[in-house]
Amino acid sequence: MAYIRTPIATNVRQGRHWKVTPRCLVLTLSASFIVFNWIIFHTFNATNSQSSTDSSSTSSSTKYSIWSGSFSGDHDSFQNSPDWYGHWIRWRALDAGFAEKPPHPLRFDIVYTWVNGSDPYLDDLRLEYQSKSPIFTKAGDAKTIQAITTKRFRDMDELRYSFRSIAEYARDMYRYVHLLATEVKPGQSQSPDWLDLSKDVVKLVHHTAIFENTTHLPSFNSLAIESQIHHIPGISDIFMYMNDDVFLGTTMLPSDIWTPLYGFVFHMEGSLLVPPTVRPTENNPLNVGEWSSLQYSNFLLSQRFGQRYRAYLAHVPHVLSIPMLKEIQGQWPNEFNQTSYHRFRGEGDALDIQVSFFMAHYVLEKLRETQLESYWLHRLDQDKSGTLDWNERETLIHLVQSWNRNNQRPDSLKEYHSRQTMIDGHKHILQRVGIPMSGSTTYQFAGLDGYPFLLQGADTSKTIPLVGHKDNEGKQHQPQTPYMRYEKPQKRTCQLDLEFCFGNEFVDPRIVSIPASRGQAIFHRLAFEEFHCGDCLLEILMQHPDTGMSAWMPIDERSEAFKDVSSKVSRYNYVLGTSPYSFLALQGPEAAQKNLDSLLAAKEKAFFCINDDFPDDPTFQSQMHGIFKKFLDDRFPTPSPWERKTV
Repeated sequence: MAYIRTPIATNVRQGRHWKVTPRCLVLTLSASFIVFNWIIFHTFNATNSQSSTDSSSTSSSTKYSIWSGSFSGDHDSFQNSPDWYGHWIRWRALDAGFAEKPPHPLRFDIVYTWVNGSDPYLDDLRLEYQSKSPIFTKAGDAKTIQAITTKRFRDMDELRYSFRSIAEYARDMYRYVHLLATEVKPGQSQSPDWLDLSKDVVKLVHHTAIFENTTHLPSFNSLAIESQIHHIPGISDIFMYMNDDVFLGTTMLPSDIWTPLYGFVFHMEGSLLVPPTVRPTENNPLNVGEWSSLQYSNFLLSQRFGQRYRAYLAHVPHVLSIPMLKEIQGQWPNEFNQTSYHRFRGEGDALDIQVSFFMAHYVLEKLRETQLESYWLHRLDQDKSGTLDWNERETLIHLVQSWNRNNQRPDSLKEYHSRQTMIDGHKHILQRVGIPMSGSTTYQFAGLDGYPFLLQGADTSKTIPLVGHKDNEGKQHQPQTPYMRYEKPQKRTCQLDLEFCFGNEFVDPRIVSIPASRGQAIFHRLAFEEFHCGDCLLEILMQHPDTGMSAWMPIDERSEAFKDVSSKVSRYNYVLGTSPYSFLALQGPEAAQKNLDSLLAAKEKAFFCINDDFPDDPTFQSQMHGIFKKFLDDRFPTPSPWERKTV
């Protein structure tokens, strides 16, 4: 719901009559010829700079290239926006002169964390440190401890088959595969006995090589290890992170995790929301699951960006970024150090950062912040004085009032915008610049089209509650319900309360000017404290038919402000994608056999995660291991290039 694109009205006015002489006629024809050629030239260029990059001409000596050393995936280069980028995000257009094929294929590294809990050396090491950890004292008897820890550290040979899956389905995507492993003795790291390390592609990385504080080692906490993952030597700027119980099931390409045009690709579950509060501690700290770290991560994010429920990150391979994780650690250094310090999950009241969730939502929030801040500084403040005078505020007030009036009309009378979204035609655009889509991921929503989890029917006349409520029938309702099915922007709506969101002084014409310090406070309240107000403002700006993306960007593309905003957008740009995937928890032989048979038949699953959650019983375990191994052999029969040759 927004405004409809309307033609520009032209007024015809009668003027005085002029006498036409031969000289005037010659001058007129000459001028017309020049203007005609100018129009043809620029029309041709405009036609060839459409979003679909429809020109088939490609120059080998072109001045600019989409591949001009900026997005190779190596070093820190990906974060530096090239000259063409600002024009792309503002107008969704690429000049026809841009190179259409990359000089080198776009490739990223893959990272695994792995532990072999069946290794007697690791078992001895773990027992030594368990005896020093307070959470095991609270956990109760030795039998309970054994049952819980066995499931966490049990090795079912998953890594061998996960490697086979990437060798088969990601062969056109990866550069190196980094395997993070525990050092069980000084200089001696765990390594799968089937892994051939003479192959240059796979690199075994000791935890000592990535932990900033090696006194925190050995670590038996995957969250602690992940908190140091951005210190892997020689890794690509952008990489794909997998656990050994995650498998690929269909072809995967770089466009499934990141592209220079659309940024990061995140898979989120809008129907499963993580509260912004710290989870109560478990009576038995060994029972701590992933939700403690998710809620703690959201608690930290909420202190900075506003207390909102945030979408769960799906159990699929996650995209991570070295520069982004360094940036995040720079802002939360104590929390990263604290997570690194916890040798076992559950220590320190389970206050651990969940890196993948944290980075994904940090990116979402930083792009949103960039958009709102750019509008506030470079468009609302028209004279760049730092103060907000009445004329500037009145322009925004009229925009919001017009939106609200349209929103209150019956559906049959509402005006809807016709602006293309950022992902319209994305397959064709990526294909033309040499980045094909694999078909495993569908781009659903671009962050540049607004905040994806805009709340449905949010009341912007008051603060959004953090606690849900029960209806008359006793059914529990979440306090915050976002749009979750990736509705098109035209289908999303909100009502913006000017007085609550901006304050009475902002809408009072008697207040001639609002000073910069007060303007900053209004912005902070709008953007973060009352985040639903900022979401709605961004929605209004993005759905304007005549401006679209440029509604919040600096006008002058040659200005330093425009370059700065473009650089931030290139750093935080993202899309939300969906892929067919499955998550299975193996708990009993009969159910496991049935579920694995179904998964074997479902060849369309792009990803699947299989978690072993069965009891620590030797007979039971042997039976489950046999069922699971048969499934893996049937699904991935071809050894990877990194397996030792068997005689």
